[in-house]
Amino acid sequence: MNLAGLTDSLAAWRSDAAACPECGANVEVGHGLCLGCLLGIGDGDDQLTGEEFRAALSAVAVADTHWRLGNYEVLEEIGRGGMGVIYRARQRHSRRIVALKRILSYHSDSRETLARFRRETEAAASLDHPHILPIYEVGESDDGVPYFSMKYASGGNLQEVSPALRADPREIVRLIAKVTRAVQEAHRQGILHRDLKPGNILLDGNGEPLVTDFGLAKWLDASSDLTRSLTIFGTPGYIAPEQAEGPSAEVTASADIYSIGAILFDLLAGRPPFLGEHALAVIRQASTNSAPKLRSLVRHADRDLETVCARCLEREPQARYASAADLAEDLERWLEGRSIVARPLAFPTRLSRWSRRKPALAASLAGLFLLGGVILVRQLESRRLAATVLANQEATFSIAALPLLDLDQGTPDPVLAEAITIALREDLRQLGPARVTLLGETSPFWADTANVDDLREANRSSHSRTILTGSKRVVGDKLRISLRLLSAGTGEPLFARSVETSPDPAAIRGALQGLARPLHDILNAKDWSALSIRGRDPGWRDERAREFIVAGRQLMFRDGTANLDRSIRCLEEAIKLQPKSASAHAYLAATCGGRMHLQWDSQLLARAEHEARLALALEPELPDAHRSLAGVLGQKEEFAAAVQEQLRAIETGGAEEFVCSLLGQTYISLGQPARALQWLGLARHWASRPGDYDALIGNCWVQLGDDARAEKAFRRAAELQPQASDGWIGLSFLRLLQGQFAAARAIVAANQSEEKGSDTHPAEIAAQIAFFERRVEEAERLYRALAERDPHNGIGCWAEVSYDSALGRLEQMANREAAGLTTLREARAKELHSPSGVHSGADFYRLAALSASLGEKSVALDYLNNAVEAGWSDARSPRLDPRFDSLRDDDRFREFLVKLSARIDFMRKAALEQSAVFAAHRAAGAVKP
Repeated sequence: MNLAGLTDSLAAWRSDAAACPECGANVEVGHGLCLGCLLGIGDGDDQLTGEEFRAALSAVAVADTHWRLGNYEVLEEIGRGGMGVIYRARQRHSRRIVALKRILSYHSDSRETLARFRRETEAAASLDHPHILPIYEVGESDDGVPYFSMKYASGGNLQEVSPALRADPREIVRLIAKVTRAVQEAHRQGILHRDLKPGNILLDGNGEPLVTDFGLAKWLDASSDLTRSLTIFGTPGYIAPEQAEGPSAEVTASADIYSIGAILFDLLAGRPPFLGEHALAVIRQASTNSAPKLRSLVRHADRDLETVCARCLEREPQARYASAADLAEDLERWLEGRSIVARPLAFPTRLSRWSRRKPALAASLAGLFLLGGVILVRQLESRRLAATVLANQEATFSIAALPLLDLDQGTPDPVLAEAITIALREDLRQLGPARVTLLGETSPFWADTANVDDLREANRSSHSRTILTGSKRVVGDKLRISLRLLSAGTGEPLFARSVETSPDPAAIRGALQGLARPLHDILNAKDWSALSIRGRDPGWRDERAREFIVAGRQLMFRDGTANLDRSIRCLEEAIKLQPKSASAHAYLAATCGGRMHLQWDSQLLARAEHEARLALALEPELPDAHRSLAGVLGQKEEFAAAVQEQLRAIETGGAEEFVCSLLGQTYISLGQPARALQWLGLARHWASRPGDYDALIGNCWVQLGDDARAEKAFRRAAELQPQASDGWIGLSFLRLLQGQFAAARAIVAANQSEEKGSDTHPAEIAAQIAFFERRVEEAERLYRALAERDPHNGIGCWAEVSYDSALGRLEQMANREAAGLTTLREARAKELHSPSGVHSGADFYRLAALSASLGEKSVALDYLNNAVEAGWSDARSPRLDPRFDSLRDDDRFREFLVKLSARIDFMRKAALEQSAVFAAHRAAGAVKP
């Protein structure tokens, strides 16, 4: 290949991901070729010299500036090891710079590597100390590779700055003292680091140390097949002799103390305590020889620091400092100019002089003190070890219990959670030491939350390994209690169970009798990776099927029919490879349902329901399958059944934004705005964009007749999302219902320029204002323009004014009675023969308006009563709507409006009471509004 060919090839290289047709590699290249094949397509056989090759490469700037990993923008690689790679990255919404660690791609299928990665995540996530690098978020990429983000330390690490530190022993000791305090906190939580070295101690922008890399971390009371399978534990030169030679179970906290001593020695002397030609030589020296004295290498080193290093580097673990706290205290005493405990200066001198004066008495007392000391030390050590073992066992078998979520009310229930906590604590302690903590002051958003950030915040005070959460609701005459056990570090579900029992406390206690044993077994397990639903799904375990599932999911959330059709094809391929993949069937159901929103297709809807039910047959506890089936039932307007599936989605997967928002909208369709408010409030808490659900909340308050709260919600929506029309249209509709036509028109005039794309809502509200105000010519002009523009005919808009019904009534008002009657009859026939049928309160209300316009008063009143029974809850629109003019003087119509208004008043009072309960929970938890 000649220079011109290489330059042309490299100049065409761009960052599009594609599969190379030459070799099949899937890398980021241009023209469909991988880099290796691209460099081989030169025009000619001339060979490049090395200088020409480097010149050509330097002439082409290749940069990947668009790589995303989860919620992060990857900026650059800053570290790499045998297991993972670390990047500097930017969080997309907060713009915070973080360090992002993920497993190397070729390790993603290694169970051992995944277990080690989870071990690091769980260990670091369970610790909260200013000098331990905090983990912000744990996630998983689209291809199933786990990652986590942590604080970005911009000051490098101790290995890099050690040459500059060597001239300042006080700064070295200051840093190591803080590191030692951090390690002591880890030991207090029952975690050993086992790989402390200068490279694993980072420095932040202020020069403060941060301990990181818990990849070899070990709980003090638990053995691990993972650690047994490794040939060397930690880094030679810094690991204790017993860590390199003995089994994992014999390593104690003194191993980390040895490593801290080796780091201190290295920083002061400029080299580790032991050197050798290779790692085994270093390990052999540490096992057979005593560590060299610091002053033998650094003549002017402080004698006290030499003593501290020697005490840490003792070959026998029991000869070292008893704890990291003792070591930290000696280092701090040295910084303050006081005598260190390891080598007190004053007392030995005094004792020596007294012994020379009274040798016989000194010898007798020494014997007695020695004997008594040995006995006392043994007793204290035994008690300390017993207390440590007990604390470590309780840390391993630790559960933090959150309040249950009352699905009937949408609020927390701490009382039932307390009863379950007490019962579980008693049952677990019969099996061994355990700690079950009920978290008292809680946010109302923590109850059965599926949000990892909420779980971490809830667990901050208890530092438990797992979290018990769940929900309750009344099913018939039974109380259904659904519980889930989650990993505190990752939020992964480890266990789920639902029981139905009598609400009587004794019955509840009996129903939960067998819960302790499976939870104890899970807490005692070495590997949790196989416990999740995903771990059981063959579609996720099969590499090829997993690729199709991931691609199908990505396409499912993109706009347009083409993307949805491609998503369907990808998921069909996954099912061909793994027919029993419940996830693939659930995602296919969701994609078919999404496709239905763009174009009605009864066969596609039937297929969506079939796939959702098939997914549930394969995996009854799959939240995605319940969500998909709920969406299908909602499209069929089977709202009561849709609610049950949405509640099952929460019971199996926890409360999160999407399902809570769907529950709120479904309750609106059922005419239960008070219940809708609770779920929309939860969805708003987890919303990625402020203002996402405020317009829907405003609509609920409109239905309930609380105009002040409705206006507040609409204004918040308009302020937080000025690009959307929902907020100002809600305000305009509110003014219309209040009879303030001029104010309603002013709001439209001020905002109608914001109308974009295919959004018909601004034009609809303008037409409806003109219609209700009886400006016939303007209203007819606006509705005819809408009818030509939108095939949906206004179904689902404010007050359910379909375009045909409005035009028919306007023709009557313009003295074109025959034309009006024809339009109205055709509109009613279309409503009665709708593919989705007549189910909802909105359906019956539209038929009532058409019948009233046709002069069929009794029929119209029957439809109105049916509308209220099916959930219609707007008493003001019929008073203003010209379609009901024929009923204005009918006593039956007036009586209907009075009864409907009373019903709405009752619902409003219930909603205000419920809001007060929720506000009380929020105030008790001191959480953000």
